Amino acid sequence: MADWCKGTSNKIIGIELGETPPPWDSSTPLPEEQLQQLAGYEKGFVDKYTDYTKDEELAKLVEGKRVAYVCPSPHLKGQKMGAYIDSHDLVARVNQNFAMPENQWEDYGKRTDILINCLNINKLRALVENLDYILQLRYIVCPMLSMWDVERVDKFLELSSIPHQNVCDGHLFKMFKEIGTTANTGLTGIITLLNYDIEELYVTGMTFFNMNTFGKVYYDEYHDHAVQHNNFSNTENKEPLVRELRMDIHSQQPQIEYFKKILDKYYGNPLTVDGYLEQNFELKKLE
Repeated sequence: MADWCKGTSNKIIGIELGETPPPWDSSTPLPEEQLQQLAGYEKGFVDKYTDYTKDEELAKLVEGKRVAYVCPSPHLKGQKMGAYIDSHDLVARVNQNFAMPENQWEDYGKRTDILINCLNINKLRALVENLDYILQLRYIVCPMLSMWDVERVDKFLELSSIPHQNVCDGHLFKMFKEIGTTANTGLTGIITLLNYDIEELYVTGMTFFNMNTFGKVYYDEYHDHAVQHNNFSNTENKEPLVRELRMDIHSQQPQIEYFKKILDKYYGNPLTVDGYLEQNFELKKLE
């Protein structure tokens, strides 16, 4: 049994913690060091690992539902999966800061019911510019550290009037310690939703940045919108520079390895994935 998690459960979404966490692969300080930093603040920030706390409204929303979990990879272009995505009871999108462009509906679908968003300062600015999009959402999840900007994040969530959860940093630090890096929002959102009684969670448009090879990683409008809001620089071929994607913080290989553990436990029930993930994780195609 792992003893590093300091009084919390020895599992995350039912997956047992390793007795020894993997080597830390991130330019950020170790999770326990960041928790020590938080302990020195007067605002009463979390200063220890915590377990995930379910939100009653989110539980009620997703219980027994088929959920499409859509990330912005360009590999969906031309696959005409939009109708299938929209056929799910709920559609969750990752860091989608604006309504889906009509010219992308055929491949990516139209709806966004649940927004999974890291709510960093650039994304908050983009969301504020798209209030009509925000106001039609049914739920917002922030499964990313907000410790350094918690007042701005909480204010946005409260003013939006949309039901929401800002996942506790103590749980995220525990998650990151077990994964071995500061994970991206796409993976932390999946882990968050797997805490709930969902009939199916269909993951599509997620590639771990082309399985850690990078290149073109977003569909065009998503890329252009991110450039406009200073997430990264524009390039001729719309391939973000790796350093601007902050892969020094969000190492991909530890996330790939942890997603394998998730697949080992949940593939087929309730987790299903698109062809890209089937192929790259060498999964047997489900009937």
